[in-house]
Amino acid sequence: MYSGIGGVELACTISGHRRTRVFEFPGARATEKIDEPHQTIFESASMRAVVTSDLVDFFARSSFGDHYDISPSLRHAVEEISPSVAKANGTTLFVVIEESDDLTAVEMSRGECSVSDEVITTDGDHVSMLIGGREGKQFITAWATVDGSWPELPADQTLVNMVMACVRAGQQHAGAIRKLLDQRCLVTDDGRFVVIMQPTMHAAVTGVAPLDAANYAERTASLRDAIDRMKRDIGDARVALLARSMYCEETGDDSFQQLLYLHLWQSVVDTAGFMYDPRQVAAADAPLVGSKTPHELRDYRHDIAHGRTDDMDMNFLVDLQLNVNQLVRGKYFGGSAADSD
Repeated sequence: MYSGIGGVELACTISGHRRTRVFEFPGARATEKIDEPHQTIFESASMRAVVTSDLVDFFARSSFGDHYDISPSLRHAVEEISPSVAKANGTTLFVVIEESDDLTAVEMSRGECSVSDEVITTDGDHVSMLIGGREGKQFITAWATVDGSWPELPADQTLVNMVMACVRAGQQHAGAIRKLLDQRCLVTDDGRFVVIMQPTMHAAVTGVAPLDAANYAERTASLRDAIDRMKRDIGDARVALLARSMYCEETGDDSFQQLLYLHLWQSVVDTAGFMYDPRQVAAADAPLVGSKTPHELRDYRHDIAHGRTDDMDMNFLVDLQLNVNQLVRGKYFGGSAADSD
């Protein structure tokens, strides 16, 4: 099983899980140097979310977890991101979500793990077996097998969904938020990096608006306050569903987009009276946000549910997302036509 990466079997104990995601902060760019570029917008015992204009500096200073320190792949990816998304008229802003979890220790001694050289020499050529691999270093890979041991990995993404829902609403952003990086790893009981093989997904570029230093500080403070307010309600199943429905990645699949539309609409229905005054929405004979009225958005939901349309009309999905953004803004950012407070 390990011959393809030149590895040998290794027994180890897994006791931790790390995950780091980097998103492009939607709809904005910095137009001048930010004196305080790293703004924490949410932090819990196992997760932190930060908006930053300087990724490399942020990770070099980060003390939340050890993922960046132990993973050569993450360090390599971070160094590659900034040049790849550089903007001609300003600095790209990023949302970084770090997760650091302690797991119930699991001994893996039945062939589940192997150790390999990060860089090998083949016919005189140096070949990297790991992205960001270094000569003279080794890495561990954990293999999920039918009869082997495997740790129970964290699956609850409620807080991540909450943060990204507030980012989307705060920026009044419809469509996918571009994910630039999503890496995770296991950690041994003696602090070593362990590779998990799995795919990641990426999304597309959207338009941006300029932010000077003062606006940057104001925007991140607004996000921080909104997330704090939403955190008080995230235990409510209606709010959790709304946040989960708002967090999406770009895909060209019509069936997925239609399912997303149905989920978003159901979230709007379920949060009536809590997130907004349903009488105000029901009486609206003009669009609240975007170009579609609430009645048009509802009728399109019925078309999808009853199979009257095969192709997803993205104009409806974008308008529904904008309206959901506005509901979240009214409830947690303060001040909106849909505010129910």
